[in-house]
Amino acid sequence: MPIHSYPVAPRITAAPAIATAILLAFGPVTARAQQPVSVNSSSVVTIAGVGFSSPENLVYDPQSNVYLVSNINGGARARDANGFISRVAPDGKILQLKWIDGSHAGTRLDGPKGLAIHGDTLAVADLGAVRFFDRRTGAALGVRMVPGQLMNDVAFAADGSVYVTDTGPDAGKPDSADHDAIYRLYHDGRTATIAKSPSLMGPDGLIVSDSGILYATFKGHSVEAISKSGTHRVFATLPDKQVDGLRQLPGGSYIVTSWGARTVYRIEPDGKVQAVLTGITSPAGVAYDTTHDKLAITSMQDNKLYLLPLR
Repeated sequence: MPIHSYPVAPRITAAPAIATAILLAFGPVTARAQQPVSVNSSSVVTIAGVGFSSPENLVYDPQSNVYLVSNINGGARARDANGFISRVAPDGKILQLKWIDGSHAGTRLDGPKGLAIHGDTLAVADLGAVRFFDRRTGAALGVRMVPGQLMNDVAFAADGSVYVTDTGPDAGKPDSADHDAIYRLYHDGRTATIAKSPSLMGPDGLIVSDSGILYATFKGHSVEAISKSGTHRVFATLPDKQVDGLRQLPGGSYIVTSWGARTVYRIEPDGKVQAVLTGITSPAGVAYDTTHDKLAITSMQDNKLYLLPLR
């Protein structure tokens, strides 16, 4: 995947034909019709009161059959060395609340957010850094410092290089040292700026494919696409703002969360946005459990985890 640094062209609101082309560029999409359910539905499993502290994101590890959940445990921008990663069974049982304890010098975590797995390596987006751990043992493997501060989501390219989003300064609070940006970290220590501009609208959830990048806009209400050639387009428009978690389902459709709408959505093959789960406070991270065909969603402000079967 020979992607280096994408020039960012003006965003184009995609017409239906263009939107379909963008969808196909990220792989054929298979939709599964499903009526939206309320977070209070009997089909939704709620895990609460177990010690989560601002659970921001999560990833499913199919080899170990567990969810790994990042907990900020304090201010999202506080360099307080008290974040942690929880290890959770597919049924919601807490296997180890502080599996990786950020208060230890060797495994420091300030405000851990996005997580991604490549082989036996777990990458965690942290304040101004991406930290690496052994996905089996939680042992620290190293750290890469990144320009900016609010590193939010991470994704591995096929070659093992790492992409990371920086959501930038809070809306209405410009900061000359903090930028809305997307970076790529190479194996040889180089850091490439893929895109950096307030027009990125707070890059958050991230997916990388051979065709380019998809990212969620926390300061906006859309999912955006940047192709390998640098074309920047609106991939899908959500009904409300603060778009956060973003994951791909088998077949190519996508799951995305919106704080403003308090809803988890699926993006369908024709670009239609369909509600999947409603009434959830601050839906942040989302993971797809490939073994049991279900979604896991964190509620960052309510310190909860929700499990939703898709079949």
